[in-house]
Amino acid sequence: MSQEFKTLLTSDQGAVRIITFNRPDLLNPLDVESGSELIKALDMAEKSQKIRALVLTGKGKAFSAGGNVRLMAQGLSQGIRPSNFFREVAVLLNQSILALRKLPKPVVCAMTGVAAGGGIGWALACDLVVAAENSVFDPGYVRIALTPDGGTSTFITRLIGLKKASEFFLLGKPMNAAKALELGVINQTAKPDKVLETALALAQKLAQGPAEALAQTKRLLNQANLGDLAERLEDERKTIEHQADQPDFKEGITAFFEKRKPIFKD
Repeated sequence: MSQEFKTLLTSDQGAVRIITFNRPDLLNPLDVESGSELIKALDMAEKSQKIRALVLTGKGKAFSAGGNVRLMAQGLSQGIRPSNFFREVAVLLNQSILALRKLPKPVVCAMTGVAAGGGIGWALACDLVVAAENSVFDPGYVRIALTPDGGTSTFITRLIGLKKASEFFLLGKPMNAAKALELGVINQTAKPDKVLETALALAQKLAQGPAEALAQTKRLLNQANLGDLAERLEDERKTIEHQADQPDFKEGITAFFEKRKPIFKD
């Protein structure tokens, strides 16, 4: 199909549309451009009568490394109020998460490499997740004095419970694919070179199912488990914007690029 995106690639395999984050050199970051383009791509897939299921994946070594820390650092160096940067990005991230959940067509995540920060939200907003055996969920927020976004605090807590979620977020402790499978965060693992193939097979099976029944089942699952998702996303947005204007965030970003341990004072 024709390509009209700068940060994404799209292609169709029969009734399945594959959407690929396509900035591998930056580890497929979340920013205004990628957030808005994902929303547009999902809207196009929803309107297409041909498309009955989707695969969401990332090109290169990462599914998505989350927020674009280079842009964050540039903003700080230019004296831009960090919350202003986060406000625009967070709104688009939240809209894309809701779009994934409200899409009346099943979405399978083919997770390659790392999913960090808001990238975790993109992965877990999909209906099914196939992860490479060497892939990792890395919250990362606490290391730069930020808070969860992209629905991650809701998805993770409801999937693995309060204590394990606390360990994940408060300690910033990465979760590998084997542990994610054990805890029910993902549906299955695959060899790194077989992830997309495995996810595509699942999506093709879903595409052959009863579309209306699948759409209504997804709606019911949303209502049962994520009925308050929009409210939770808005709370996350307000919180991360507040934290972005605190001195600890500047220290966290500075330490990240200086490759040292941050010294938090707040």
